[in-house]
Amino acid sequence: TGVRARRFSGPLCRFSSFSGVITGFLVVEDEGVGPSACLDPWPRRGMSVDAKGDGGSASSGHLSPKAQVRLVYFLVVLYAVCYQLQSPLEPFLVDSLVGKEKSSESTASYARLQSFFGVIQMVGSLSIGNLLDRWGARAGFVINFIACAASYALLANTSSLTILYLSKVPGVAMAGFLCAQTTVSQLTSSGEERVIALGRLTTAYTIGGVVGPYTGGLLGAKGDYFLSAKIAAVVSLFAAALSMLLPVASSAPPSATSATTASVTEKTPKEGQPWSERAVVVFKLAGFLIMVKLVSSTANSMSSSAQSVILKNDLGFTEADLGFFMSGQFAFGGFANGFLLAPVTKLMGGNSRAVVRNCVLTMALGYYAQAVLRSESLGILSAMPAMFQTYTFIGLAMFLSIFQYSLGTSITAESTKIVPEDMKGTLIGMEHCIFSAARILTPTIGISILNNSGVSVLYATCASIFLSVAGAWVALAGRFLPPQHEKGS
Repeated sequence: TGVRARRFSGPLCRFSSFSGVITGFLVVEDEGVGPSACLDPWPRRGMSVDAKGDGGSASSGHLSPKAQVRLVYFLVVLYAVCYQLQSPLEPFLVDSLVGKEKSSESTASYARLQSFFGVIQMVGSLSIGNLLDRWGARAGFVINFIACAASYALLANTSSLTILYLSKVPGVAMAGFLCAQTTVSQLTSSGEERVIALGRLTTAYTIGGVVGPYTGGLLGAKGDYFLSAKIAAVVSLFAAALSMLLPVASSAPPSATSATTASVTEKTPKEGQPWSERAVVVFKLAGFLIMVKLVSSTANSMSSSAQSVILKNDLGFTEADLGFFMSGQFAFGGFANGFLLAPVTKLMGGNSRAVVRNCVLTMALGYYAQAVLRSESLGILSAMPAMFQTYTFIGLAMFLSIFQYSLGTSITAESTKIVPEDMKGTLIGMEHCIFSAARILTPTIGISILNNSGVSVLYATCASIFLSVAGAWVALAGRFLPPQHEKGS
């Protein structure tokens, strides 16, 4: 099988030699056209374009569905690298803007900054999800990367907290992972194929999450907190151009829909359906899963917001140390999603619903273990060397990251299975919205608990939240979710 394509002398051919390598890796083999030929991703109206691949035909003109998924993986890597370049530097940048002598004020300012970004992302997630359903993957990714470039350009010129806050405003359209999840869920069949694809998508993000924080930490260790932002702005513009290779609208393979889904969607016409009506349909079908993600994200957000502060203030991490730790945590999570997802899924029960339940219980136990070990009253680690305390804290954080990623992947796999194909962007936008909503107040709450009550109480609170979610899942999942029809689904 191949693609009938034509040469063209447009800007894409002169785009860069690197993009040519990427395109050559992604495109379907062309009949009668050498590997150096430049293919037109925007065929003229009425032109016949045949593309065959697993799961359906390619709507991009020359990319098969498999190649489209590979391109999405690569774009996610670029997105993650750019975003994570800033992660280990932000607490130190806030320190420099507020004043290192004002430690408590700096910590509070960092928490407020995260909360502000959560509000921006909450609004943007709903908009981008709806845009993906209406305009397709290409528009979503291009808008995302242009917004990224604007954000990093502002960050590179930050001289006050006001400009730092302003640099977060373009974050309303920064939703690269949302775009990727929606596109991949449209290009894969429900069940094991989608779970594996979503797991690899997370692995793609973690590749960027390994490179980004480590590189950013090294750049920031020299005292320049803005070079990484300049690099990220340039790379984001390149990614925006590369996104033009994506299809206007993803072609989804046929998949079975449950009777519950059909009965809900038959009542309303899909064509031109307002976002509010689409959201109501999605919430009727997947509202329970969305609420589980909201509550569990609350606990994870409290923990992750305080983690950098604990490492910096309590364990004495420098910029480079914090960047190296974040890279290691992403690498471990990526390894878990790339190679351990299948065995972990079997270990956790075999199907996505059992995996959700057991991952929630494991997260609760892990947070309780962290609370006990960090308790000053129990003093379990107080007599131990500082290095041992650091490795114990990091080891538990790595352990929790395995199940945190598996939990999120399993919830998304389950929810995308029970909603209509043309509402997946709305669904995943709502998921990202509630994740962002969880980050509006929880950073401040987490930092407040840390400052007033200590590390142990913070982690005990997170554990209690997860234990409550586990109880709700056991009691209510059978009532609010449709019956499972596929074995192992």
